Amino acid sequence: MGDGQRLSLNYSSNGRTFSSLNFSFTEPWLGGRKPTALTLSFVNSKFSRFYQSDLVDSSFVRIVGGGVTLSNRLKWPDDNFIFAVGANYNYYHLKSYPLFVSDFSTGFSNNFNLKFTLSRYSVDQPLYPRSGSNFELSFQLTPPYSLIGNKDFSDASPAERYKFIEYHKYRFKAEWYQRVVGNLVFKFATKHGYMGYYSKNIGYSPFERFQLGGDGINGQNFLIGRDIIAQRGYEIYNDNAIIFNKYQLELRYPLSLNPTSTIYGLAFIDAANAWNSYKSFNPFKLNRSAGLGVRIFLPMFGLLGLDYGIGFDKYDPANNMTGLKNLGKFTFMLGFEPE
Repeated sequence: MGDGQRLSLNYSSNGRTFSSLNFSFTEPWLGGRKPTALTLSFVNSKFSRFYQSDLVDSSFVRIVGGGVTLSNRLKWPDDNFIFAVGANYNYYHLKSYPLFVSDFSTGFSNNFNLKFTLSRYSVDQPLYPRSGSNFELSFQLTPPYSLIGNKDFSDASPAERYKFIEYHKYRFKAEWYQRVVGNLVFKFATKHGYMGYYSKNIGYSPFERFQLGGDGINGQNFLIGRDIIAQRGYEIYNDNAIIFNKYQLELRYPLSLNPTSTIYGLAFIDAANAWNSYKSFNPFKLNRSAGLGVRIFLPMFGLLGLDYGIGFDKYDPANNMTGLKNLGKFTFMLGFEPE
């Protein structure tokens, strides 16, 4: 009955420890003539280390922020390309919260950044794609405060170094879908992320890094400024990385293609890893896993998923890491497919 506007309001809380309010609104036809989309977003969240009422405010991290994004469909090289520009600001307040780097647990940080995204989307349908591809290349950067001010940060305190967060970050994602026979579909996906800094005296930003492993739906890490990259078959094995690589193969077959209840099973192979420095980066050293899963899409609940994966590189007889009990892991998803 409208022009495709999207409104999202989400509040989640477990009582004392965690609360998060997220709002977004998208107008896909700004001006009414061209497919130019405007998206507004806002977040206000707080996470405490303690559940006890007298300790909740003694150690916490809080974020208040928002952003504006404009995206436009391009006519060249073809009509499937989209270019987006976003301006975002996040204000972080940490109190006795040693989460990011060892010398910064209390203070305030400001993260103003611009994000440029070029994408191409040619997937035939979103619920059960049989053909097409999805490519996305993004470049995110903050102003180079340390270069503009000519201030020497070699002896600066952590509060001074991280008062205005600075970094530049690059992300690449590619997904291909190919029908094998009938409705049997093969999917290949790859994702990469890299972070850099402007000043060696400040180093890498404690925010906007990458977290690898787990189910990808650990909400508190969206709060603390991490790009969460899931991997089936593994618990979280790196939550402070500046580089990550991930590769994914899936073979999918539908059990029901009814739009009101789309259900399909899948077999997968994943390989990924993350590194805390470029010196240790080795693109051929990957954590491998394989397993089976199922996806169910119901209009009332959205996407529901269950996977069972075996992490082959967890195998370590010296530490009793053998057998399916230690190598296997169930992964649940609700509402969206994690990265």
